[in-house]
Amino acid sequence: MADQKFLFSTRAWSSAEAPDQSDPIDMDIVANTYRSIVDETAFEAMIDNWCDKLDQADARRDPQPRISRQLLSQLALARHTLETLEIPAENDPLKREMAAVPGPAIVLSPEGRVAASNVEGGRAFGVQQGTFFDQSVLGPESLQDYKQLRQAANGRGNAAQAILTVYPAGTHGYARPFLAEGYTLHLPGQTGDFIVIRSLEVAWSDTVATRLQQAFGLSGAEAEVARLFFQLRDIDRISHERGVSVFTTRTQIKAIQAKTGAPSNIDLMRLLFMVASRELLGRRGETPVWQDPLGREQQITGPDGRVVAFTWMGDEAGLPVVALRGFPMTYLLPGEGEARLKAAGIKLYALSRPGYGNSSLHQDQEVLADNLTALRLFLDRQIDRPCVGVGMSNGFVPLLAEQDARPERFRALIAIGYTGVLDRSGIHRLQPVQRTMMRLAGPAPWLAELMAKSGHRMMRQHGVDWYLSRAYRGRALDMQSCQDPDVAALIRNACEHLLKQGHAAFVRDLQLACAPVDPMIERLRVPLRFLAPTEDGVFDETAYRRLESRSPLARVDPVPGAGELIFYQQTDLILDRIIAAATAPAGAF
Repeated sequence: MADQKFLFSTRAWSSAEAPDQSDPIDMDIVANTYRSIVDETAFEAMIDNWCDKLDQADARRDPQPRISRQLLSQLALARHTLETLEIPAENDPLKREMAAVPGPAIVLSPEGRVAASNVEGGRAFGVQQGTFFDQSVLGPESLQDYKQLRQAANGRGNAAQAILTVYPAGTHGYARPFLAEGYTLHLPGQTGDFIVIRSLEVAWSDTVATRLQQAFGLSGAEAEVARLFFQLRDIDRISHERGVSVFTTRTQIKAIQAKTGAPSNIDLMRLLFMVASRELLGRRGETPVWQDPLGREQQITGPDGRVVAFTWMGDEAGLPVVALRGFPMTYLLPGEGEARLKAAGIKLYALSRPGYGNSSLHQDQEVLADNLTALRLFLDRQIDRPCVGVGMSNGFVPLLAEQDARPERFRALIAIGYTGVLDRSGIHRLQPVQRTMMRLAGPAPWLAELMAKSGHRMMRQHGVDWYLSRAYRGRALDMQSCQDPDVAALIRNACEHLLKQGHAAFVRDLQLACAPVDPMIERLRVPLRFLAPTEDGVFDETAYRRLESRSPLARVDPVPGAGELIFYQQTDLILDRIIAAATAPAGAF
């Protein structure tokens, strides 16, 4: 994930607006802001401080908290400190398992979805984060062992470790089989175990041969013999591979030993292992840059250089449905959604909004304008008929705005989860982290960004679980979903999708959620169905029913058994609504 520079300047808060007197809470804010840069527990204390300060502003009926010149200067200094610090080492528990080996390593959920992979693992196993592991890369003798590992991960067996033979899917230095260890990994609070598969061997890369030639003066032929010796460890097989006599091979190996100073075959093997390991050391544990787990991503480039990336699920020639994600750590429907969409003849497009994934963010535009420009570029280039628009949380805002401008683009709209726009009173019922940042995003976006960058730093250091535990532990249903390794694999991918370019997309989304959209709802020209989760800690049916009073085309469907992560908790219901909207006669949804 990138470590983005700050977008919002503290100069937006002029000295004329900054009073001289400090509130007593200010010293705590300053102390915990600095501590939050290095101490994962201080982040919550900082949020609590700001909650208190916002409550003070509410009591005085101030539209924004009072920030003294002294506090402003200290926070500006903290921003500068955060900007100049080096990126912390990753301490994510899944990534730690991969960092322990220089070769291929992947971590799987019990159902076999890739929760994490290092660069070498992606190459050797032919996977990327979010995809399903193709067990055809395992030797026939290892399939039963892998099955037992999955059973153990689901709590239905005791075979928690095995030695597996891997037949690589790629050709990036992994042309031959290698041995890997497989074992289950239990994390505190998880309802099942992850499965770790990591190489027991060090792969040979092209740069190893180059290094041997540069360091020891090996010829190209000798470097090739060294590679085969490292991989085959048998002179007869090397001779057969090269089509030469055993005598010739022995002579070449002795020449290599003389040039490298290795007195024996064992010492030569150790030397080659060391060189190969050092060549891979720079990639050890490296997490690949986020890519579309479906392997279908396409990119549209506008006249101004804007890039809009998208992927799809379902029937490639099906009826178009356009989905925009929002705040929650959700991006793609679980795997079973693909089959249902395909059977229904629907092509569900999943757009990466500006700053997400591989779509460019244009900070010279206001956030709604930036999102609308990207959405319109996609619709103009890709959609040739009225479609269904699906918005997760605040991702619904651009769809609503475009419907207001060009209603002929849509057959119907579906809003899923708390949108932050349909019931503004819901902001005060959010969890402290979201509530505080949402309230600061409008009057003091630079403060929200300071918090976001500090939180982003902690996520990079401690993993996505650091954020999930703080965002959802007050909501049992959502926390339960996070503790399911199969769902956690999807959440991790969605998190990487959001943060690939840094923290800026999250901060801009805070502002997007505050966009003035009430008049747009009142001017609705197409049916709107709002799936409102009843257990997200925000739901208030009376408040949400006011939406229906604003437009006869709006309808609220309370969804029991669903929280903020409704995308994973009520997948079948969401698919039902998408299919009904896409296939119903115009205006009948």
